[in-house]
Amino acid sequence: MRPLRGARLAVLAAAAVALAACAPRSAEPDLSGWWVWESPLDGGPPDPFAGAAYKPEFAETARLFDAAFRDAKLPDFADFGVDQRRSYCAPPRFAGFNGGFEDAVEFLLTPGRVTITNEGGLIRRIALGSSPPVAHYVTNAGTSAGRWEGSTLVVETVGVHPAGSFGPTPGIGKDARIVERFSLREPDVLQIVVHVTAPDILERPFETTLLYHREREHVFHDGSLSMNSCLIEDPSIDPETGRQRLDMTPPTDLPPPPSD
Repeated sequence: MRPLRGARLAVLAAAAVALAACAPRSAEPDLSGWWVWESPLDGGPPDPFAGAAYKPEFAETARLFDAAFRDAKLPDFADFGVDQRRSYCAPPRFAGFNGGFEDAVEFLLTPGRVTITNEGGLIRRIALGSSPPVAHYVTNAGTSAGRWEGSTLVVETVGVHPAGSFGPTPGIGKDARIVERFSLREPDVLQIVVHVTAPDILERPFETTLLYHREREHVFHDGSLSMNSCLIEDPSIDPETGRQRLDMTPPTDLPPPPSD
């Protein structure tokens, strides 16, 4: 009987180990739900890129950009020689934590994956595992891999689109790598440490810390419709009247059309 009893105990012990491996680890915090960025300037737009070591060709623009933020004013990119008209209808792109730090973001936790989305339409699918991400091609959200280090979710992203917005530059450039560390400072306060390596625009890596507050009663609205700059900023159409506002009169020195 003793050998049989020993075998039963061994089976029970193996089953207990298997169940423990399948059970969720208590160290992993609940990041699910909607989160909204906490602006350090009482609702004003601070410069989230302050302190970035831009390459010389971007340094002066960055200095003026920082000065505008210190005055608690949202900079007009046209003042810095940046023509954003080509980006009005571009899809949302990742270049830091969801590119634009001011967006409301939603975390969806499912087995083996964390999905982060915002009201502008950006969707990030983060595979959980220990392997670093490998970008087979460039995408708007990049390729991400995540892992838990205790109660901190660490996410590495590569393969981001070079035109992703990063401060006063034309984009984040090629071969950028972004590492984010998500942790709960309080049950409803999310801390995100963002570490950006962008060799095309930065002399050295840049790091910033962001705070987001959980909004349990947040109601989703489609930002791509309610804040559609593709329509609002269209230089050819008046959004109030829907009429053409560019002067379509042909130049007086235009040569006559060819005859049949």
